[in-house]
Amino acid sequence: MKRFRPRELSLKGKLTILSAGAIFITYFVFTFLQYHIVKQWLLNEEEKTMEQTVAEIETYYAEKRNISWEDVRRRRSFLEKLNERYQLIRVTDEKGNVVVSVSNGAAVSLSPSDMPDRLKMDEHFVNNERFLLLRKPLHIGHLRGTIEIARRLTKFQQVTNMLFLIMTVIGFGAMAASAFAGRFMAQRFIKPLKTLAETMADIKNNGLKQRIDVPPARDEMAELMIMFNSMMDDIERTFAMQRQFVEDASHELRTPLAILQGHLSLLQRWGKHNPEILEESLEAAMKEAERLKRLVLELLDLSRAEAIVIPKEIAPIDAAAAIGQIVKNFRVLHPDFQFLVDQPETPLPRLAMAKHHFEQLLFILLDNGVKYSQQVKKITISLREEGPFVTVAVRDHGIGIPKDELKNVFLRFYRVDKARSREQGGAGLGLSIAKEIIDKYGGQITVESEIDQGTTVELAIPKAE
Repeated sequence: MKRFRPRELSLKGKLTILSAGAIFITYFVFTFLQYHIVKQWLLNEEEKTMEQTVAEIETYYAEKRNISWEDVRRRRSFLEKLNERYQLIRVTDEKGNVVVSVSNGAAVSLSPSDMPDRLKMDEHFVNNERFLLLRKPLHIGHLRGTIEIARRLTKFQQVTNMLFLIMTVIGFGAMAASAFAGRFMAQRFIKPLKTLAETMADIKNNGLKQRIDVPPARDEMAELMIMFNSMMDDIERTFAMQRQFVEDASHELRTPLAILQGHLSLLQRWGKHNPEILEESLEAAMKEAERLKRLVLELLDLSRAEAIVIPKEIAPIDAAAAIGQIVKNFRVLHPDFQFLVDQPETPLPRLAMAKHHFEQLLFILLDNGVKYSQQVKKITISLREEGPFVTVAVRDHGIGIPKDELKNVFLRFYRVDKARSREQGGAGLGLSIAKEIIDKYGGQITVESEIDQGTTVELAIPKAE
């Protein structure tokens, strides 16, 4: 026989058991407390009735003067009228001798006992029947004795038994109702998960276009479905970008490789003995090899930017000092360009960015400015503080970017003028790398441009605390 293991149950089964169990346990605890509270209340009422009977007996005898035990015996009828069903009342003298005793369906033998010093209430079982026994000292003039009341708890037992039976029946009904309610709740909870699983299976078999129909209720399951649809949109977009990236990278690599292959084939056929063809082919091969080298390095920079991990402790950097060093290097590399730095007179806060990443961002922006500003060779770098950021803006006076193309400038391999960009050595990865880096630090990058007027790229970099 296979052994039952709770962890092998389906989620629906587990939810059914848990919800039904929670409902039943709640009902059981409530019913248990209710039963015992009612039972104790009924018992207290029985005790109050007996105490009230004793008080009436004491009042009756206290009104009589110079009463004797014989008088107590002759007034037996009073006790008979006062006595209730299933109850025995008797009066004993100070030696424990019974003076008078009346019984109404409570046949019980009480042993003689010493006179108590105060009221006492005890519970006894006689012949498997439950009795309450009340004993209280009696003082009538010079007489000293005891009033004893023995009450058989027949009514109490009948009421409590009936109450227990009713609660037991209701308890079994509650068990059935809780099991049904638990199954219903489990079905309602599992249904969206089943829909989610079926959609995943459709996506696995039919592609990334399938989405979940979100129900109108905006509960946690609906939020999960919305998040799933959003995630699938991102995955589909990522796959599309990946395909486009592979296509663009293949095209960029194929062009210089084809040129290299063509010139090597030319040299192999007849260019080895022709100095002009040899020189031309070698020069073209060197140029294309340099292009391949730059493209591979940019691809490596892009992969590093995607995998960048922000260090836990970042040494704050002085933006003005770092810009001054980079500009100094660019002035050496491009002596025909004018690089201007515009910064406020008051010192700016330090930046919460690793120095090499900040330098890489500046290098990308200044290199782009140099590439596309061959007519007006002037580049301006400005700094300012804006709320929690320090903004670094790099403006050139180059060819500019059309308004409808600005949304694409951060896409990989995107170039406004592919032919001119290829001639200048651009692969369209610079701004993609810059965006990957700035996003990792929680900053922002924006581009504004006008055709033949120039382009301004702004970096909003968080300030150091």
